[in-house]
Amino acid sequence: MKTESAMILRNPADGELGFRIIHFEDDKHFNEVQRAPYFSIILVSEGDGELQADFAAYHISKGALVFFSPFQPFMINGTTLKGVMINFHPDFFCIFRHQNEVACDGILFDHPNNAPFFNMPENESATIYSIIEQITAEMSFGGLAQQDLLIAYLKILLIGAIRIKFLKNTTSLPLDQGTADANLLRRLKRMIELHFKTKHSVGEYAELLNIPTKTLGRIVKNHFQRTLTEIIAERIVMEAKRELNFTSKTLKEIAYDLGFNDEYHFSRYFKNKIKVSPQSFRNSLRNVHDRSLTSGILQNA
Repeated sequence: MKTESAMILRNPADGELGFRIIHFEDDKHFNEVQRAPYFSIILVSEGDGELQADFAAYHISKGALVFFSPFQPFMINGTTLKGVMINFHPDFFCIFRHQNEVACDGILFDHPNNAPFFNMPENESATIYSIIEQITAEMSFGGLAQQDLLIAYLKILLIGAIRIKFLKNTTSLPLDQGTADANLLRRLKRMIELHFKTKHSVGEYAELLNIPTKTLGRIVKNHFQRTLTEIIAERIVMEAKRELNFTSKTLKEIAYDLGFNDEYHFSRYFKNKIKVSPQSFRNSLRNVHDRSLTSGILQNA
């Protein structure tokens, strides 16, 4: 492993983190509760520590591959830890949108019954390390179609991880940690993904889950430190950004696809959440060469 460094690509349209790779040598990046707005993959190459996630505690050590979804709370303590962390924003690559290509939702991320990690057999880890080295090299030097190449590497990494996971028995969620709240939150995340285009209110999800609205709101707030309304809005806006970026649909078409009565309601909702109108957001993306992250800001720490 190399000395600790972080390399980052930011979306030039809004300055948000698109993709990042960090080579770490201790636990300073995770020794407080994390609720990051992006997917996270952590590879432990040396040392061990305690992982806390989804109401459970686990021991992790060399060869562990850990996976977290956006805003999923977790914390890792272990000063001897060394390894690599990859973060990618859903606007950069969304596993839900590409489920047919990389069927990792429910296998690597958000598994309803298993821990958020598995241990790689030593004889199966070379492929994962090789892909990480390729990602590191691409982030260091960059070039034409950098976003496309990084996404390709990311897909290969995820598919490789799935294959390795299926070769072995994975760590199970401790039976005494399978709390009702944990199961409820997993079901809620699935319900949001299935229905966010048509159901925008907390009450609608409470009804789907057969739980009082106040109870659901309290559980979500305690776990994510954010309201359910904010979480639903985040998913709606995320999809709106994708449609504005990757399609030629009119604002009216996007509004109807996302369950709004008209484009004006949608525009007000979007601007209230990210402070710019949908049309301004789309225009800013079109002003970026090839509408990619190729010209993003690369930072070395």
